[in-house]
Amino acid sequence: MTYSYQKAEQTEKEAIFKLYCLVMRSYVSEIWGWDEAWQDEDFSTYFDPKRIMLVHKERELVGYSHVENRDGQLFIRMIVVHPHHQRKGIGRKLLEFVITSGKEQSKRIGLEVFKINHEAKKFYERHGFNVEGETSSSYVMGLMPNNQVNKNASR
Repeated sequence: MTYSYQKAEQTEKEAIFKLYCLVMRSYVSEIWGWDEAWQDEDFSTYFDPKRIMLVHKERELVGYSHVENRDGQLFIRMIVVHPHHQRKGIGRKLLEFVITSGKEQSKRIGLEVFKINHEAKKFYERHGFNVEGETSSSYVMGLMPNNQVNKNASR
């Protein structure tokens, strides 16, 4: 299966939001309840196509990552993969792009993952992220990419 990766365009905002809703609605609903208007407004507030990497299979949007520069680090706002395309290496490849960027910029990488999203937490741990704190709903995780390189080199 061939996937293509490219930066987002402003015109793709609606498709990206639709994928976000499909993947994240159950988690958000369980934690806070889903408010469509609030979600739409929040998504629009933080939408920045320059910071979003899209994944397509032919013409279908199947995943994306959204990475911000926050507090001197790269912050993974979101990695989303359509349920029918999970466990096919898409999330790993999106994360590898971020880790490579962190290495190139000598920046640590941070993220928050919902406590109820056990699979995502395990995914990040497998890639060297450690829990550094928590909020009421999320684990705060981080990685210094250069440390990841050293860990893998010794295996």
